[in-house]
Amino acid sequence: MSRRAAQKAFFTPLPSLWPKDILRPDVNFPSFLSSRLESDFHPSSTGPEPFRPKIEDGLPPAIMVYKDHPPSDPEKQWGVLRGLVNNRYQKKYPVKSLAEPGFDPEYYNRLIAELDQAPKRNWLTAYLNSWKGFIRWEH
Repeated sequence: MSRRAAQKAFFTPLPSLWPKDILRPDVNFPSFLSSRLESDFHPSSTGPEPFRPKIEDGLPPAIMVYKDHPPSDPEKQWGVLRGLVNNRYQKKYPVKSLAEPGFDPEYYNRLIAELDQAPKRNWLTAYLNSWKGFIRWEH
């Protein structure tokens, strides 16, 4: 088994593990990941050519060049996606204090509940809720 085939086999489960976006069901990110997986790890592909602006294109030359992490390296990009799916960064950098702000500790819990309910509403409820947003009740 070639190195590209082994990498492709390692990253193949990622598109199916990506969570579905309930607010934008027409955007199918897992199918994009599947097509990108095919193009990145196809045995004959060498990867996308990195963008290098030329002065004759009317673009200024690059100010900084990142040599340590080239953006065209598909293995690193897929490794980051794998880390996102596995919540590696959330575990490494917990943000408990940001998730519960002092001014209103339940703010994000209510926001998540609202986002969970939004796709299940009919048009009349959505319309009435939009008008409720204009009226501020004192509490």
